[in-house]
Amino acid sequence: MSFSLIFFFLSLLFSHSNSDEVYVINTNGTKIVGRKLFTIFENKPYAAFWKIPYASPPIGKLRFKPPNPLRWLDKPFYNYSIPYNESCASGHTEDCLYLSIYTPIIEHVYHFPVIVWIHENAHRHSPDFLIDEEVIVVTVSLRTSIFGFLNTGDDFAGGNMGAKDVLTALRWIRDNISHFNGDLNKVTVFGSESTAPIVASLLVSAAGEDLFQRVIIQGGSALSPADYRNYNFEIMNKLYWNLDGPFEKFNRTRLYELLSKSSTKKLLVASYDIFDSTEVRDNQRLINSFPLTVELSGKGAFMNKFPLEVYKRKITNNAVEVMIGYTNLDSLHKLDGFVRNRKLLKYLNYNFQYLLPFEGRRDEYGSKLYKKIRRKIMDFYFVNGTVGERSLRRFAKYMSDQVIYPILRQATLHSQVSCNNVYLYRFTYRGPFSLVWNTVLRNLNLTGATSGDEICYQFKCKSLSTAYNAAETSNERLFIKKIARLLANFAKYGKPTPRSSDDILEGLQWLPLNPTKNVRLLNMGSELKMIKLPEAKRMEFWTQLRNEFFPDRLINDEL
Repeated sequence: MSFSLIFFFLSLLFSHSNSDEVYVINTNGTKIVGRKLFTIFENKPYAAFWKIPYASPPIGKLRFKPPNPLRWLDKPFYNYSIPYNESCASGHTEDCLYLSIYTPIIEHVYHFPVIVWIHENAHRHSPDFLIDEEVIVVTVSLRTSIFGFLNTGDDFAGGNMGAKDVLTALRWIRDNISHFNGDLNKVTVFGSESTAPIVASLLVSAAGEDLFQRVIIQGGSALSPADYRNYNFEIMNKLYWNLDGPFEKFNRTRLYELLSKSSTKKLLVASYDIFDSTEVRDNQRLINSFPLTVELSGKGAFMNKFPLEVYKRKITNNAVEVMIGYTNLDSLHKLDGFVRNRKLLKYLNYNFQYLLPFEGRRDEYGSKLYKKIRRKIMDFYFVNGTVGERSLRRFAKYMSDQVIYPILRQATLHSQVSCNNVYLYRFTYRGPFSLVWNTVLRNLNLTGATSGDEICYQFKCKSLSTAYNAAETSNERLFIKKIARLLANFAKYGKPTPRSSDDILEGLQWLPLNPTKNVRLLNMGSELKMIKLPEAKRMEFWTQLRNEFFPDRLINDEL
């Protein structure tokens, strides 16, 4: 049967409309079927291949175990033309180790750069903007929460399973992306929001050194005290209590039985909000119950040293090209209670429980030293050291710095040790596609962006599909094209602005960090331009506080 007849037959079999054709790749006698689609702005054709398994379903005896890679291309026919609308984060299934591939359809072009986007809700987005820039986009679903990052300190659950899922997917891409016209030597791993610490940790892990050449880190850091720590036995106790009720003596065997046999829903409920506000107060740091951890076993480990130690010993992935950024009001969306009732801010004067964006000892709440540190923080962030109804933006900056400081700290450290460039950006744009702001903060009259507001300007949000081509959003389209050009240039050349003349970027030159000079970055606001770091004084404050009260630092990383 000829290729044209195969294509015609499959089109009849799988089409949903006249414009909804399937697309077939023939390789080594195997037919791989996807869907032929068109981009929303430039109507360029591309092929979508959904729900490709890269590892065995992590269920049954494979729950909490490292991913088991799957062999591929051992059958004559694969159909990946049905959209995949599930993720590990939904809690509906643990069978979620799949990836999707979106490749441009351009005659006689066989080596597209590849961007691997790691995001919990990638299935809610489409890659149209990057497809217009002739880039392959691969989205990867991975285990999260208890299923991806439980660490029991032994072979039952060694920790970092979700990060190992990413490595397994990257190995699959290395071995197979050429079948989809991908360039093995131009693979960029892109982590957004909750997955950003995983991608940031690729810079300090030896496990994936040969699997990618570039990373984009958006809104997270390997140096966040909330997102990286050692094995924590306290979590085991809390899980045991939540799953089996109050107990007099901890029984590890019984806990493992419960963890193995409980339903997905029951485990998610038991692992939700494990630490209460009092424990966060006493920790003086935000707590992610299931973060990346230092693994006790070296065999097959994603990470067996703390990131700061890796930077101290200068054994990072120095050859990787890095783009890293943040939103200027990252944590504002978490303060909806204060947004709805600003009078609540006044009560912080009597009950201000400070947080620290770096590692170190814990001080007893209410102690003399605790009060001294608290006063320094309040005097720095609030007018006259007092929190009032008009202090929302200042409080939002303080909370956002818990995320921003570790990002800037890692960017600075990496630029000092890397053989390649580190590009830093700050996203401040607020528009009709700022999905988080317009959903959670729609009545708030402040300028800036909060975490997640950049996503719909990088990837087409399916919930906003009809709005992208509306007449009133023409300025948004130009902004989107600029963002897509910067990301695509980085994936292609390792530089977001490789040429001084560019019809879209209009002469913009994005300069990398210079470790010997003051920090400069690209501000992505109403215009794109290089500026001095606006948060410099705030970052200097935290560094000085760390040096004064937590002097056991491992490395000189002044900002």
